[in-house]
Amino acid sequence: MKIKLFDYKEVPSFPSGSGIEFYDDKVFLVGDDSREVLVLNKRWKEIERVPLLPGTETRVPKATKSDLEATTVVTINRIPRLLVLGSGSLDKNRNKAILFNLDSFLKDEFDLTTFYNRIGKAGVKNLNIEAAALVEDHILLGNRGNRKNPTNQLIITRNAFWKHQQQAEISIVDLELPIKDTKGIGISGLSYSLLNDTLIFTASTEQTDNAVDDGSIGDSYLGIIENASRKIGRKSLKVNELINLGEVHELFKGFKIESACIQSEKSNRLKLHLVADNDTGKSYLFKVRVKW
Repeated sequence: MKIKLFDYKEVPSFPSGSGIEFYDDKVFLVGDDSREVLVLNKRWKEIERVPLLPGTETRVPKATKSDLEATTVVTINRIPRLLVLGSGSLDKNRNKAILFNLDSFLKDEFDLTTFYNRIGKAGVKNLNIEAAALVEDHILLGNRGNRKNPTNQLIITRNAFWKHQQQAEISIVDLELPIKDTKGIGISGLSYSLLNDTLIFTASTEQTDNAVDDGSIGDSYLGIIENASRKIGRKSLKVNELINLGEVHELFKGFKIESACIQSEKSNRLKLHLVADNDTGKSYLFKVRVKW
């Protein structure tokens, strides 16, 4: 896999970028403690900000934040919607799903406590949902590992699982990273290329032993899983390639890459937007080309 960085921007007025999606030539940016969705054009010029959570503070305090970490675009009743998920890592504040209409910007909220409890009973010891992607009619959720619980897992369910949480399909798949010493590499974002049937994911290292506390930032990575739709249902998924982004360009060093989205796709090549933070309350954007 070859990765080329060709754009970078600091977004000081938007805190803690954690999820990024591309739809209708627009970039939608979500922060884990932000009250708004930031809407940008594909050159990152701000279009508007849309309220997502109530309140007036720029950043929601850690003790009460919804920890909105995972995003993907789904279609419900033929209407495109941004699905935003809390991590489920601490308490009920983080068991939230927001369905954000990309046409009208209206939103619906759901309490995911029932579904998240079922994930724990299905075998996820340390719940920390950091990533999401739609693959055909399946939704894949990425559960982030840490130094104490190093295994990253994909929770596979169906679109609209939030409407029937007690009955929704749940299967757990371990991610097999192509690195013997993973050094606590944790998944942070997911995106799916339908043209290439390939999952793109971001990951990072952080000096923490749990799903709640921040730690010193290490390295960030970009990985791919080929033939993704054919591998759903397996007990484990082998990652085909994992690249340390700090070795691609110096600008990536010191940042925690949180998520990626696809702007355009061709056979074995993608143009991606990446969002990062460095625990200072700002967000950072990167644009890369990927070939494999």
